[in-house]
Amino acid sequence: MSRKRRTKLLVSMFAASLAATTLLTACGGKPSSNSSGDGGGEQATAPKELSILLSHANAKYAMQVKNDDRYIKELSRLSGYNLSFEFLGHGNDFIQQMTVRFASGDLPDMIRTDSINSTMHPGALEKGVFADLTELIDKYGPNLKAKIPAEAWKSPRVSKDGKIYGIPTLSALPASRVVYIRQDWLDKLNMKTPKTIDDFLAFFEAVKKEDVNGNGDPNDEYGFYVRENLIYSNLFFNQFGYEPGVWYYIDGKLQPGMIQPEMKEAIKFWKMLYDKGYINPNLFTNKASDWEAGIKQGKGGMWLHDVTNYNTNWGIPEFYANEKGAKVSMIDAPQGPKGGALNPESDQIYFVWVVPAKNGKAEDVVKFLNWAWSDEAEEFFALGIKDYNYKVENGKPVWNMNDPANKENDASVFYQLSINPRGDGRMLPKLLDVIPNSEAIKAGIETAARNVFKNDGLHMPTLESLKTHPELVPGTNAGTLFLDMFAKVVTGKEDVDSAFDNFVNEWKRRGGDKAIEEATNWYNSFHKK
Repeated sequence: MSRKRRTKLLVSMFAASLAATTLLTACGGKPSSNSSGDGGGEQATAPKELSILLSHANAKYAMQVKNDDRYIKELSRLSGYNLSFEFLGHGNDFIQQMTVRFASGDLPDMIRTDSINSTMHPGALEKGVFADLTELIDKYGPNLKAKIPAEAWKSPRVSKDGKIYGIPTLSALPASRVVYIRQDWLDKLNMKTPKTIDDFLAFFEAVKKEDVNGNGDPNDEYGFYVRENLIYSNLFFNQFGYEPGVWYYIDGKLQPGMIQPEMKEAIKFWKMLYDKGYINPNLFTNKASDWEAGIKQGKGGMWLHDVTNYNTNWGIPEFYANEKGAKVSMIDAPQGPKGGALNPESDQIYFVWVVPAKNGKAEDVVKFLNWAWSDEAEEFFALGIKDYNYKVENGKPVWNMNDPANKENDASVFYQLSINPRGDGRMLPKLLDVIPNSEAIKAGIETAARNVFKNDGLHMPTLESLKTHPELVPGTNAGTLFLDMFAKVVTGKEDVDSAFDNFVNEWKRRGGDKAIEEATNWYNSFHKK
């Protein structure tokens, strides 16, 4: 398939009258106050073109974006590159479409993937499809090296054998998950912010006894509102020592938390929550939409989610249907016998850019991304277009998330996230200074950062021994042996001691021992043990 026949959004940025304008394209556009080492002083009479392939990720604006889009035009003007974006589907659709594109060889200049070794393009790295970016980043990417954490560059999603084949983009925050709690319920119950497990249990008991949502039914509220597969609900595990889906280096072996003997105490605690009615009885079937609707209707006194969603739903009083005065706080995870953190260490990688070597655009891609990581570029990825998405008054930007320019079709998500080559810009400092509830969100960010615990499996690639055994994957994913055992014990169908011991034996027998061996070999190699 030729480029002309390709289904894409191709935006031409400059009129013919601008063609003679001198552009500094050494770093992909106008010089930045903190850009350097970018090739220096190269002159051009017209901007170069860069084509970009990515997922629309179900974002409204990206799914409906039209030709001659104002944001793509502005990003092109600022960067000095004629940019064209092609948005593929989301989830399985994206995977299938990417597989087809790599098979056809019809590849753009920049491609969004989850890893240089992604199953969407098996063997591409080994076949030399991706350009080696190591020297180009050293020469033209000072902002990339300065602003992307060193930990991210170490990831096997980005590098192999000391060479860099991908450029990471970052999620909004290094850690974003917090405990959300109904502050108005705490106030109504005359209770302080819970800190220990006992404090949380006292809150759960009070929620059970009192009609805190005020609808006349004292039995439709739950202290902790839990979602299917424990998604955004993985609490009260680390407090007893181990998180099911996290790997720990114990006695010379890297092994998952879910098989540690201490996990029995966590499971017993969850059974107690279920038996006492502190959690919703449909926790194993409570799908995402129903879970959110339940919180909206006042069924949950506490749940887990991200700081980034505070202004889009959880922190907005009108989000809570028929409940006047609804108010939430973002608080620390409870302190338990063995700890109290919530977020395992993360490399913060959102996705990875790869550059097809045959296109000959690797240098331009690095220069463009180096510009994107400049202080100059940050204002666009945070606030959008001046005098359209925001204004400057008395020397300070004024940005309103409810302005039609930002709100219609979630337009702000488009320039902050969808076409942001840095990753997720919804928590950038320039934006945090002007958004509603700024102080609450900044405090929530600090809370999430406090609630991080060590992850010995950080940077570990997908284990070969688990690729064909999804039932063995550590954690609470649907169809896993752990979730099956956990559900049976919590609902009283099986005894915790025998069920857990049988689970561990079965997990090891089916391939768990091999997974531990492979994980340990990786750990020793990665950490040079």
